[in-house]
Amino acid sequence: MKKKIAIAVDGSVHCTYAIRYTAALAKTLPGLHFVLLNIQPSISQYLYQEAESQPQTRAALDCLQAANQKNSLQVLEKARGQLIQYGVAPECVEIQTRVRIHGVAQDILDICQAASYDAIVVARRGMGRIQEWITGSVTANLLAQSQWTPVWMVDGEVANNKILMASDGSPNAIRALDHLAFMLSGNPGAELHVVQVKPRLQDILTIELDKETLDATEEALTASTLRTIDLFKERAREVVLKNGLNENQLRVRTIESRFAVAGAILDAAREGDFGTIVVGRSSAPKSMFTGSVARKIIQKATGSAVWWVP
Repeated sequence: MKKKIAIAVDGSVHCTYAIRYTAALAKTLPGLHFVLLNIQPSISQYLYQEAESQPQTRAALDCLQAANQKNSLQVLEKARGQLIQYGVAPECVEIQTRVRIHGVAQDILDICQAASYDAIVVARRGMGRIQEWITGSVTANLLAQSQWTPVWMVDGEVANNKILMASDGSPNAIRALDHLAFMLSGNPGAELHVVQVKPRLQDILTIELDKETLDATEEALTASTLRTIDLFKERAREVVLKNGLNENQLRVRTIESRFAVAGAILDAAREGDFGTIVVGRSSAPKSMFTGSVARKIIQKATGSAVWWVP
């Protein structure tokens, strides 16, 4: 089954990391087909209107637009050559360039959603994590704005193809697992590693309680967590089988949250030597994770990739 992956290309060294990462994944994820995307700078229509009565100015603007397209194609061809150099078959790589309409991130999302791409790969640039979110980089905007298409963010050189999914047992976690299982479908040797974090009461408690109420609340949380974990395992097996994999390929384990849920997940990824972490949108009412958990994982992941599944 063909799995169509878009890679946002801008010619930077960070983009090279993303290309190397996805090329390496082709050995683990069967059927990958790559579409390299580059969004050209746009020229203000106001300038074109002003140049209507000035042939020389209009010619200069046309030359600038042609130069932008030429540069875009050169960037794309270089990236295509890199993918092929890293072992991807030439027939599995295509290129696409488009003049910016709304904004780089939104234009990429529009292209990918219209063509039902399975994921968007984007590199994080070398700025600070907090700075990136404040300045609204292309990477941050893709993560914030994507409603349907998973975004794979690559931070630097990723050491291996091992993938760990973080689950809170919510419907969004099942959606994230479905994406992972689909991408691994066709690989009989693949292992789907899933870690579930048991939240501590202090992770979700916002008010002080007396000891009796605190103990009762702790007991209720434990019972609810166990039910959620059991339900997830049952639904996870269904998802794995639906994607043509064997339930024996599914590896689910539960860990304590220690100091913080996001930290526990990142620790589990480091300890298990996983190069990729898969997280789902965590704003559902029945989610045990708060929305900040996935965001913290995305912000703090270094030398690794994070798949954000909306």
